[in-house]
Amino acid sequence: AEAEMLALARDARPLLEDRLSRPRRVVPAVAWLADCVASDVGDGAVALLADHAILPLVWTRDAYFVARALLAAGRRDLVDAFLRWCFERAARLDGRWWPRSSLATGEPKDRAFQLDQQLYPLLLLAETGGPAAERYRRAAEEQLDAVLARADGGLVATSETPADDRLEQPFHFSSHVLLWKTVRALGRDAEPLRRLVRDRFTHGGRFAYAIGAGVRHYHDANDLPTALAPAWGFCDADDDVWRATIAYAWSRENAAHFDGPLGGLGSLHTPHPWPLGDLQRVVVARARRDEDAERDAWSRLGRVATWDGLLPEAYDEGDGSVASRHWFAWPVALRATLRR
Repeated sequence: AEAEMLALARDARPLLEDRLSRPRRVVPAVAWLADCVASDVGDGAVALLADHAILPLVWTRDAYFVARALLAAGRRDLVDAFLRWCFERAARLDGRWWPRSSLATGEPKDRAFQLDQQLYPLLLLAETGGPAAERYRRAAEEQLDAVLARADGGLVATSETPADDRLEQPFHFSSHVLLWKTVRALGRDAEPLRRLVRDRFTHGGRFAYAIGAGVRHYHDANDLPTALAPAWGFCDADDDVWRATIAYAWSRENAAHFDGPLGGLGSLHTPHPWPLGDLQRVVVARARRDEDAERDAWSRLGRVATWDGLLPEAYDEGDGSVASRHWFAWPVALRATLRR
């Protein structure tokens, strides 16, 4: 708290002058991401927090989407500083793996190994480009090699899902879509991996949520790479297996789908509909060129937004009130990016 106070005393005036001098309008979401979620921790490093109040921690998953929104808003400085945090400031489990979550200082908070958490910084670096990408390119290549070295039969096990829940089945589908995208983004041949993932995860005409010790069919609001699969090029939007997976996600068969006047896709981690589920609907609707479905999803998001125009983690399926966490950086950032 003392360090934050001193930083504000030092930086508040130049930051305010810089903001007021900018000709373009700064939308509230991006302003919140830049002013509250982005936390200057010194030495040119910036932590990107899940939120600034209840969970001032870093998940590289959430931070990737925050960084993409900041990059789209012209704040490359913050994105480069976050890459510095990832590759120079953040402590690693066993000297190698980013933990489930970290303190803004870089110290580990929750120590579970999640596959997707190892990939998002590498993907961000590849997509950002510029001096920071050149600076950390070798480290990113070594990190990807280390991830691939963990493969068992071509697939990489994860201890937890992107919802921070433990898995009985060690191989998780959406994390492998992300692995494929990261391999390709770093300029490697990813087609053999794509074919393997399709073959191993296709069960009952759709992509299984997780496989290994049996097969699990489920879809979670946190599994955005599954919804993004056509946009990323993993499959086509008219792919029968993907379409069956999406149909299942918004059906009563899916344990993460919650009924009610404002029912929708959420997560067993916090059992209510999530704005991330509605944002998946936007992504899916765009892939299908379904303007009515996209309009409906945006309408829902407007209804469940908080008084300051931001988005919670989850909302009540009856009246849309906040069910969990008033502020959640991931959906706020994703909505800002998709709105452009």
